[in-house]
Amino acid sequence: MSALDHALSRPVSDATVNERLAFLRRVYGWMAAGLLTTAIGAAISIESGLAFASLQMGFFAHLLIVLAWMGGASVAMGLRHRPGVNVIAFAAYALFTGFVISDVILVSMLVASSSGASSLVYVMQALVTTVVTFTGLSVYAMTTKRDFTMIGGLLVAGVLVLVCGGIANHFIGSSGFSLVLTSLGVLVFSAFILYDTQKIVRTYPLGEHVAAAMALFLNFVLLFLYLLRLILSLSRD
Repeated sequence: MSALDHALSRPVSDATVNERLAFLRRVYGWMAAGLLTTAIGAAISIESGLAFASLQMGFFAHLLIVLAWMGGASVAMGLRHRPGVNVIAFAAYALFTGFVISDVILVSMLVASSSGASSLVYVMQALVTTVVTFTGLSVYAMTTKRDFTMIGGLLVAGVLVLVCGGIANHFIGSSGFSLVLTSLGVLVFSAFILYDTQKIVRTYPLGEHVAAAMALFLNFVLLFLYLLRLILSLSRD
């Protein structure tokens, strides 16, 4: 192992302050690039009509797309140790993410327009709330003495509840239950930000800034998605 490889394999927790700051700049830089790519993907999907076509698909077709999205996350993370390839995988996954969430964004635009408001008002509300929440939770995770790395099992259970509850509610059709699941989703992915941020700064090697960016990127997108759904639900009441 070369001296450079050895340096990059050290955990962030053992690095100097300057090395940690450089690592975090890379992580959040890659994350921002991923979010920009997702926004481009969503815009292309909406402008091309793919998002509208997605709204016409049945429940199980949507379920297959979500499963493919989840599988894509596993593939992208599986390539995190391959320099260059990991960047391509992240970019492709971020672009696909834009397509996956574009139908929810389109619905929010249509609902806003039908109420006489700007078409992007709900999207911007969800985005600003996500940025503020993500920033606050990230800072808290890095500065608190509380250990959130022990709640991984609880978070996995929360995701299973969201998935199973979503499938069940497709057949039940309860707006109240949907609101409960959406609120739970906001809580679960807010907790994931605490969990993954601490895990990154305590256990990730210095060379895995792209992998760290992928994890935080997914947390940000899912929190945004659930917040947007929550805003839409409340706007209809």
